[in-house]
Amino acid sequence: MTAGTALRAALAVETLKLRRSTVARIATALLVLLVPLGSVGMVALARSPQAVGPTAAKLADYATGDLATTHLLVCGQVLSVAALAAGGFFVAWSFGRELESGTAGALFGLAVPRGTVALAKCLVALAWITSCVVLAVAVTTAVSAVVAGVSGEPFAAWTGARDAVAAGLLGGGLALPFAWVATVTRSQIGTVGALVGMVAFTQIVVLLGGTWFPYAAPSLWAGMGGADAAAAVGPPHLMLAAAMAPLGAAAVVHAWRRLTNV
Repeated sequence: MTAGTALRAALAVETLKLRRSTVARIATALLVLLVPLGSVGMVALARSPQAVGPTAAKLADYATGDLATTHLLVCGQVLSVAALAAGGFFVAWSFGRELESGTAGALFGLAVPRGTVALAKCLVALAWITSCVVLAVAVTTAVSAVVAGVSGEPFAAWTGARDAVAAGLLGGGLALPFAWVATVTRSQIGTVGALVGMVAFTQIVVLLGGTWFPYAAPSLWAGMGGADAAAAVGPPHLMLAAAMAPLGAAAVVHAWRRLTNV
């Protein structure tokens, strides 16, 4: 079996698993439906009379400015974290389930090499994350257009849509290193625990303006830390964040090639 044939076979199997995955179905619904509703809803709340006291202070950045642009700004900020969380849960399931249950050994009896199986899992995960991010931004854009039309405000948010997609993809790509965590720990729960810990630590770094930290850069660039923090994030910071996906994929492929006792 050639390398290309092996990869195609592995991709077909992993795609079938994705289609039947309850984890993927729930995460897809949360990203594609709740993110747009939350983005539009937060802006609506920020501009409503009900936004008073601490709520008004927290949403002050969304209370003014072009409506559609603000919708996409919030969407990008939410996706920079939500895509990471959803992607992390998915790779924890994709890589950890078979190792945790002991069924991974059956995969290694096939003609497809172990490293190819891991690579296919990574590619399917990235394709799924990309699809969810693009769909979430598309739905947000559509809902924003409807809201803008009803309120009589102009709609010109294409730059915001592009930036939201970029923020979501950068955040989603950061999930790939957790595939390595799932491989090393052989535990879905352990991987989710590491993911939650990383998200919590990242929020602390975001508050401190840590542009150097790959897991904080997408959120800061999307404006979660304010305009000054966003301006401090440059191409090198974003490139470092983007590099985490291929580095994570390379690490997990190497780890699967060396797997024993499965």
